[in-house]
Amino acid sequence: MNLLRFAAALALGLVLLLGFWLATYYLLFSALSPEGQTLLQKALYERVPALLLLVLLLVGVLGLMLQPLFLGYLAASRALAREAEVILEANPKHRLRLKGPWELRELGQLINRLAERHEAREEELKARIEAAKRTLLEERNRLAALLGQLPQGVILANRLGQVVLYNPIAKGFLPGLALGKSLYGLLDRHLLVHALEAPGLPFRLEDFRLQALKLEEAGGGFVLMLTQPEAEQDLGALFRQLRARTGALRSLAEVLPRVPPAEQGPFLALLRQEAERLAELLRQEEAPRREAQSLKALALALARALEDRLGFAPGLDVSEETYVAVDRAALLQALGPLAREAEGFYIQGRPWKGLARLELFPVAQVPPAFLQAVSQQGGEAWLEGERLVLLLPSLAEPPAPASRAGERPPTFDLRLLEPPDRELLQRPLRSLLYTAFDLETTGLDPERDSIIAIGAVRLLGDRLLEESFEALADPGRPIPIAATQIHDLTWEDLQGKPRLEEVLPQFYRFQEETLLLAHNGAFDLAFLQKAGQRQGLAFRGPLLDTLLLGQVLFPEAPSHSLEALCTRFGVPVLGRHTALGDTLMTAEVFCRMLPLLEGRGLVTLGQTLEAMGKTPLARLRYA
Repeated sequence: MNLLRFAAALALGLVLLLGFWLATYYLLFSALSPEGQTLLQKALYERVPALLLLVLLLVGVLGLMLQPLFLGYLAASRALAREAEVILEANPKHRLRLKGPWELRELGQLINRLAERHEAREEELKARIEAAKRTLLEERNRLAALLGQLPQGVILANRLGQVVLYNPIAKGFLPGLALGKSLYGLLDRHLLVHALEAPGLPFRLEDFRLQALKLEEAGGGFVLMLTQPEAEQDLGALFRQLRARTGALRSLAEVLPRVPPAEQGPFLALLRQEAERLAELLRQEEAPRREAQSLKALALALARALEDRLGFAPGLDVSEETYVAVDRAALLQALGPLAREAEGFYIQGRPWKGLARLELFPVAQVPPAFLQAVSQQGGEAWLEGERLVLLLPSLAEPPAPASRAGERPPTFDLRLLEPPDRELLQRPLRSLLYTAFDLETTGLDPERDSIIAIGAVRLLGDRLLEESFEALADPGRPIPIAATQIHDLTWEDLQGKPRLEEVLPQFYRFQEETLLLAHNGAFDLAFLQKAGQRQGLAFRGPLLDTLLLGQVLFPEAPSHSLEALCTRFGVPVLGRHTALGDTLMTAEVFCRMLPLLEGRGLVTLGQTLEAMGKTPLARLRYA
């Protein structure tokens, strides 16, 4: 294309030069006498071959002299435009390197000055956005705290069954849960359909109980609630025991009238035994459900309940190292009018002779219901003047942390509430779910060498999600020194790690229903496909490759390596040649590339794959 433009420019120059010559000839010819005109025509006709040769020679010399200047000017102008686009769309801190003709250097200086002002405006706008984000983050944290403390697993899905939100409890029930995953692949499809047809009705599964609720206002989405079935199982067991005891009593009642009085002794003893068993069973069911907690937490709950009655907060002086197991709700419900009108109220707590001692003062009277509630907890309560003393059994050791706390807040992205209706290739890049990944291997040959490390993260459009995968695999043989020099992994580091046969299926489940994203992905995908064939796992495309995308965006750049792209886009180079480190850099680079791709008209997946396929590097294959 550049050569055609140069040829067109050269032809235009020759036309102008020929026009100048013809004009000069016409003026000279008009000024001559008829004899002179005849002589001039004769002289020109005799020298036509020499003139044509001179013209061709002139064209060749001009072409050789002007081609480097012309093409170099075009290349410098195009490179200037590419670098300015990076400043505008991806990295405001990037600056142009001043080179080429003086007018382009002067233009570059002007663009750099504009970039500085643009960066200042961006920082100001960023500060305002951060302030707004903090407000939204507070609301998100409230939602996360609420969902994180729920005793049930909560899953929000769009109308196609793709996961939009889930909390840690739900992840515990369904380990394969991830944003964008289809619930129809994680749960029995028929059961899920039945649950949606009967909203609110519980359905029993092997490990949990499921309830569904349709959300018409959310575009046809739905919510799943997952709960432990223990309580239901306990109730069933209680019912069976009650039925057995009452059945025994009924049988004895039917038999006893027909037994002579002298022989009724054993039957009466058996009747008393069954009656005592039934009474004990009922006492156990009526016993309060106790929750392990610190004495300070119990005192704080009592203080908050009393604050509503007193109009001020009671003073607290409680040891944090004492733990009790009580039904806090029963105690709070039975509080009643404990405190009399006074200027202050105090709660003190401390260990005392292997028990937990709480003192509340000043107290006017103690409601009988409160004394009964304390007694049901296995404790005692009495008044010493105006002090109410509570003694509660203490725990020998602190309770284990609840498993439902989770390691992270609920995971969600509400953009997934709007499921796509278009074919995959027609969908915008920003609407797609990606798995960025990288491998470390024992060599370069997918047939002979093995995968020893996998790192992956998930993205939704240009947002990096809080879902990652990282695993090492024991290759079962020594690693060549050349490979170790790249990734610093030795066989000694990997001995005792799971084999690839165990790790690869886990990664396969992690990347299901997403697009793969990698740098120099042809290499990594070849290893995945070879290893997957041995285990019946089909790793398919399409694959987005930041190496090829770099060549699409910057065809004149001398390097499209991951380090070069990170430098261009302002992405810190951290953890290079580690699977997860390279993965995170690839994901960040791709996020910065998206606005540039859209600026080139590459909005959909199909358009982007077509542009990637036209690059020279796309012909590279690892077989």
